[in-house]
Amino acid sequence: MLDEIADLAVCNKVDALIVAGDIFDHQNPSSAMYKMLYDFFDQLSVRAPDLISIIIAGNHDSAGRLEAPGPLLKRANVVAIGSVCQSEGELDLSHHLIEVLGKDKNKGEDKISGYVLAIPYLRPADLPGQFQRDEKQQSSPLVEGVRQLYGEAIAACRAQIGGAPLVVTGHLHVKGANLSESLSERRIIIGGEHAIPADCFAPADGLGADYIALGHLHRAQSFGECGTAKAEPAKTTVQKTGRKAARGRCVRYAGSPLPLSVVERTYQHGVSLVQIDQSSLAVEHLELTRPVPFLRVPATGRLKLDEVEEALSALQLDPNTPQEHRPFVQIALQIDGPQPGFRAHLDEVCMKFPLREVAPDIIWPGQDRERPSGEQALRLDELSPLDLFERAYKERYGSAPEKQYISCFEQLLDEVGS
Repeated sequence: MLDEIADLAVCNKVDALIVAGDIFDHQNPSSAMYKMLYDFFDQLSVRAPDLISIIIAGNHDSAGRLEAPGPLLKRANVVAIGSVCQSEGELDLSHHLIEVLGKDKNKGEDKISGYVLAIPYLRPADLPGQFQRDEKQQSSPLVEGVRQLYGEAIAACRAQIGGAPLVVTGHLHVKGANLSESLSERRIIIGGEHAIPADCFAPADGLGADYIALGHLHRAQSFGECGTAKAEPAKTTVQKTGRKAARGRCVRYAGSPLPLSVVERTYQHGVSLVQIDQSSLAVEHLELTRPVPFLRVPATGRLKLDEVEEALSALQLDPNTPQEHRPFVQIALQIDGPQPGFRAHLDEVCMKFPLREVAPDIIWPGQDRERPSGEQALRLDELSPLDLFERAYKERYGSAPEKQYISCFEQLLDEVGS
């Protein structure tokens, strides 16, 4: 995946590569993970010595560890922004505003082609002031803090760079954006809030940013002039808009470059290619090749447990495939009733094939049943353990438990105490 990103950067002759946070999945990555990251940037700097890479910390990253090798990373033309740096109560642009160089087509010399305002994941201490909500104010102090930080920072940038192209980064959750179904993106909660409106990036007056590059959510999606959050872009989608109209209104998540949970199997993971000139802005979603196949068995519908082995045999997987290249496989099952030990049996079947099993997608008999309207909440102190067992069984399987199961449960209660 990293090699393909490097290939795309080189073949498209990009001036800057932006990674908008969550460089790692957690704050204590292994040395092997760091080596993979540094090898990538080292090779990219050799293949594209004029390209600048800008990485910001996300909520998964350790800001200090990301910034620590900064002086060495700069030798590979990499700028790492882990935390917010302020001077006299304002964002320190000498730390956050980064020049992007391009080639002058007429002179063949380097010139400033634009700027990146690199803002990482924001913590409560990064936000300006303590806001008091008045009667007319609809949004929370958090929203107003984020709005003020971005508004003042963008205005300060414009005062310094004029009308030059400006890309602004962020790592947060925009209201209305599509989360993955498994909520694999950890919720960012500051002051009781976890999402902000997209208009926080739009200035009240004056010029805004040409493009807002956001990280955190795994599904590629856009807001404003770049599109809507309702649909993932297709591989060949190119959306163009007049640059003046787009300023402050083109907000986009490039999404993660590969699936990070089972439900993301169908996502069109990739990178966003953004082109800005003096008159227009174009955004193209470049889908990345899936490094390892991620299969659902069957492709549609569901299997009974005794049909799994035959379905896996039909895949005709190569038994000589190395472990790291074996496909991930999710099996969709229809369970008609209690089947003790079915998970152990499923694992045993999967071990016969050169694959990597992920958590199965299971439909239980009672799963599609609607709860009766007006059903009152239960009080646990009014129910016995047996009552709870019978309710849970009926909710799962759609019918009352048979006598043999009630007898087993009562025996269990006798052994462990009620």
